[in-house]
Amino acid sequence: MIQERQAQGGVTYHFSSNKYDKRLSVLLTYHSNLICFSEGTTVTVWGCCPSTWKPFGSSCYLISTEQHFWAKSEEKCAEMGAHLVVINTEAEQNFIIQQLNETFSYFLGLSDPQGNNNWQWIDHTPFEKNIRFWHQNEPNFSAEQCATIVFWESRGWGWNDVFCDSKRNSICEMKKIYL
Repeated sequence: MIQERQAQGGVTYHFSSNKYDKRLSVLLTYHSNLICFSEGTTVTVWGCCPSTWKPFGSSCYLISTEQHFWAKSEEKCAEMGAHLVVINTEAEQNFIIQQLNETFSYFLGLSDPQGNNNWQWIDHTPFEKNIRFWHQNEPNFSAEQCATIVFWESRGWGWNDVFCDSKRNSICEMKKIYL
């Protein structure tokens, strides 16, 4: 059963049964409220995100305020049916940095497990050479095998390689649920 009510330009759905697909069941284990927005032009399609997440494109994003190591950050995202963020476009990067606090750095779903400059995304999206937002002269140290997005006063927002066992905030991403 789905209950619906209007909420700030969207609709909040309350699900009281797990008759939906497996992904939605997992999602509803951690998120009791979804905010859905009409995304169809001729046919009504509802794109839904957990109510505390930010929608953009076909994804939902959560900016974590807890600091963890990279592996723990990914584990926390996975527990919510998500993964550390994978940045595919400049528009996505620009959307994300608008949500961030310049005081903190945030883990991305990007790592170089062998330390040989073979960076890879957590979801196995190919690491495109043209979609890179590294700060100048980064990455710069093979022992720093995880990537963050960080604001540097002189350069603005960009990516930086860091030690995976350093504690940072993180950004989780999940695909929207379409109803």
